[in-house]
Parts: sequence; structure tokens; C-alpha cells
Amino acid sequence: MVNNKLLIISYYWPPSGGSGVQRWLNFSNKLVKMGWDITVFTAENANYPILDKNLEYTIDKSVKVFRIPIFEPVGFFKKNNTDNIKSSSFFSKIILWFRANLLFPDSRMFWIKKVSSEGIKYVRENNIDCLITSAPPFSTHIIGLNIKKETNVKWVSDFRDPWSDFFQFKFFPMSSFIKNKHLKFESKCLNFSDTVITTSPSLTEKYSLKNSNSFTITNGFNDTIINNETNKFLIMYSGVMKSIQNPVNFWKVLSEICKENHDFSRDLVVRFIGDFDTDILNSNDIKLIESKIKFENYLDKSELDIEMSKARVLILSSVNLDSVDNIIPGKLFYYFSFNRPIIAFSKLNSDVSDIISKTNTGRVFDYSNEIDLKNYILELYSNYKSKKNSFNPIGLSSFTYNNLSKNLNDLLKKTIK
Repeated sequence: MVNNKLLIISYYWPPSGGSGVQRWLNFSNKLVKMGWDITVFTAENANYPILDKNLEYTIDKSVKVFRIPIFEPVGFFKKNNTDNIKSSSFFSKIILWFRANLLFPDSRMFWIKKVSSEGIKYVRENNIDCLITSAPPFSTHIIGLNIKKETNVKWVSDFRDPWSDFFQFKFFPMSSFIKNKHLKFESKCLNFSDTVITTSPSLTEKYSLKNSNSFTITNGFNDTIINNETNKFLIMYSGVMKSIQNPVNFWKVLSEICKENHDFSRDLVVRFIGDFDTDILNSNDIKLIESKIKFENYLDKSELDIEMSKARVLILSSVNLDSVDNIIPGKLFYYFSFNRPIIAFSKLNSDVSDIISKTNTGRVFDYSNEIDLKNYILELYSNYKSKKNSFNPIGLSSFTYNNLSKNLNDLLKKTIK
């Protein structure tokens, strides 16, 4: 029996670290064991914000990886500290305008021509059954569109985030012409795709209006990680946190409880591991609890697993924008592997809220609810002091990469029929 051949185009791939790389790294490793012949096209010498070289050792040896050189002006932005979308300096505003209006669809646009050419050639010479492109960056979907038009290969477009509604675009000084161009290419890619995958039910519902063959396959997690008990009431967060995610009330409530409860103040430790906007680090709200919180740099995933296993409570913070409710942070599923209660900040009618409610994995608070937040933190602290474990999650197995990959396997087989 000849294995079905799959070509995956993903900008994020080891040695890239962070949550963006985990999705197709794990799916690839699972799918090869299900009989798929997998090739991955990724970027050579990419300007990844996070590196985790240990992840390269986790790639299944059966997965063929080709690295295609990329030119990224984003390196210039970072070198000159002009990549902060909220910076008020004149030079930063000029650079931001340049990024928003001249680099379409994003700063990886210079990768499109080369990868499209290589992809068309590879599909034809190797009789590829199915092409998958994963975005952001949305340049990968334009690559997929080019390959689809030239070869008519079956194409699955994977949207880890919405395109035209991408939350960062809301801070860009983007012209109406470019906004419409994003909408136009988003529609083209949706219409030309044989199958569309998204990571959230709300986005699937929206994209189904353009392509009825749209499905949700969320991000996931692998194995449950054994908790490493400490003698502190340790609250932890991992990953990126932008200013628009800052849970201001969280800091205020912790400060208030510390003033009222000396035992709580003595037992509390807060660790945030990852990359945080300077607006957060310098926030007056953070200063209210400065002695209790430690901001730490990224760790390799193997090290991060060990540190996160010590947490008593995990923090999740979505984007605090009224129009954003269809993004599920990948770290939610990573958190599931620790069997610890989650305090999440999100809109109450969001996909995040729905999943946490259905899985009984914590509580979700909007960005203005201080009273209920305070009571829930005190409830978790009381459980910690009495050594009571009231955490009883439901249905987490459906979010393991093993089970998600079975769903993906079925979807791919239907696509190439």
C-alpha cells in the first residue's frame, strides 16, 4: 500500500519555540504514524522571536524537512526597537505605516515567490495528494493559493488566527485599500481551499459562510504532567503577553488580598515566564504587588514543563478587545496537561469561556469583574491551605494530540477522495 503524500508549509518549525510551532510539529509526528508520507517546507534562518533548539530532537525521523531561505525586514524593526505597535515615537509610527501598507500580507511576503515556485515543482514531481498551509503569517496562504492554482492539488488552509480580523491589524495605520486587499485575499484563499481548518468554533462558523467545508480542530496537548508540589501558593503564566492582554484587575485584587490577609501575603508567589510588553512591566498596577511577582525569560519547553508543574493556579489572558472573541490561546490546551485550575480573562461569550466551562477547568472573568475574581482566588487559596483538591476536569482527552490527530486524519482522507 502506497502512503498518501502530504506537503505542509509552515513558517513556524523547530528551532522556533513558543506555542505557534507546537500544532504542526505534533500533528506531523502523529500523522506519520498513521501512514502519511509527510514533507514540511519551512523557513531557513528565520527571525523567530523564541528559539528552542531541543524541539528539533522531537521531530519524527520519517518527516522530511526542507528549509527555504527567507528575507525578513522584521529583523530591522527589532534591531531598531520599532516593532512595538503601541510606540509613540515618530520614527516608529513611520515604520509601522510602512509595515501596514507596503508589506502585504505581512513581513514574510518576500518568501512567497520562492516557496510557491519550489512548492509547485515539488507537488508535480512527487505526486503530492494534499497541501496544507498554516497561518499566520498569512503569506503562507498566498503560497498555498499559488500552488493550488498551478497544480490543482487538494489544499487544506489552516487558520490558527483570523486573517482580516487579525487583532494586531486593529493597531496598524492601515489604509482602506490595504484593508480591502486583506479581505479580498482572505476570501480567495477560503474559496479556493478544498478544506478549511480553524482553531475555534466561532471562526469556523464565520468562515463557513465562504466555504461550507470548514471545520474546527483546536490546538492540543500531549501527556498529563505530574505536579511538583511546593510549599507556596504559586500562580503562574507562560507565553507572550501584549499590553492589550494585561489583566489589570488581577494585580489590584492580589494587592488587596495581601493587605487584608497576612497568611495569603506570606504564601503568595507569582511567576510570569515569557515575553511581556514594557507597558506591563512598568505598570503602576504591577508595582502594587512588585515584591510578589517575578517576570522571567523564556525557557525551553522541557524546562518550562518542570517549572509550570509547580503551579497551584494558572493564568490565561485573552485579547481585551470587544470585537475579538474567536481566538483561543494555544496555552489553554498546554495548561490542560497540568491538571490545575485556570483563572482566565476573556469575554464571557467567547470560545475560551465556553471550553473552560465545558471542561470544568477553572473560571473565566471579564476585565472589569473584581468581586467574583477576588472570591475565586480566596476559594483556591482556601483549598491550598486545607490541602483540598476540588479540581475535577471533564473531557480533556478530546483535546489530546492523539485524538485530535485522528480527527485530522479522517478530514484529510475525505479531502483527497
